[in-house]
Amino acid sequence: MAEHDLGLTRADRWLIWVGFPLVGLAAGWGLPVLARWLLRLPWVPFSGPVRLVAALDGGFGRVALIGAGLLLGLVFAFLAVHETLRVTVADAELRLRLGDTTRTVPRGAVTAVFVDGRHLVVLDRESRQVVRERLEGAGNARVGRTFRAHGYPWLERDPYADLFRRWVPDLPDLPGSVNAVLAARAVALTNKSLTDAAELRDEVQKLGYTVRDDGTTQHWRPLVRS
Repeated sequence: MAEHDLGLTRADRWLIWVGFPLVGLAAGWGLPVLARWLLRLPWVPFSGPVRLVAALDGGFGRVALIGAGLLLGLVFAFLAVHETLRVTVADAELRLRLGDTTRTVPRGAVTAVFVDGRHLVVLDRESRQVVRERLEGAGNARVGRTFRAHGYPWLERDPYADLFRRWVPDLPDLPGSVNAVLAARAVALTNKSLTDAAELRDEVQKLGYTVRDDGTTQHWRPLVRS
């Protein structure tokens, strides 16, 4: 069967590539107008930069601002598309592309696929989360149809959801090494360091447990062999 891609749809990409530059153009055109209005107020913070922007109203200055707005819009559009997960579903494997990183998950290593909130989750034979990534632009029904069409074990919910428990520091039910990694991961979540949080989740799984998040709150469970 032919491969299928999941992620941003063609309409999503069109909206991003057209919408972001248009917003940039509008911002570049409107900034001098906004600056002049601010200068009429009795007091305005950062009056120096505001006067500079107001002085660019007309001629080359206005063209430069509009051009800068268009360029920024294009940059943000590129980043929005580039940093969004794209999943290619084939009979033999999954290919996941996020930013400059591409990784592959063989079909034989997959025992469950489901969506948890906005995240695509793929479990292996020991119930490790080999994939837990935010998936944009694809509804659950479409995701399920795609995976089922390629013979993957699609589930409507996490089969181990009832095993998860909330983590608190120095939990006596967990080994000290696991508590230490989860404590470090809690700091990463608080600091919104998603890369560190993902790497520390992998460390937790090497120790025989897995974790999922509700905001900055972590929930853990032991790994279960299928």
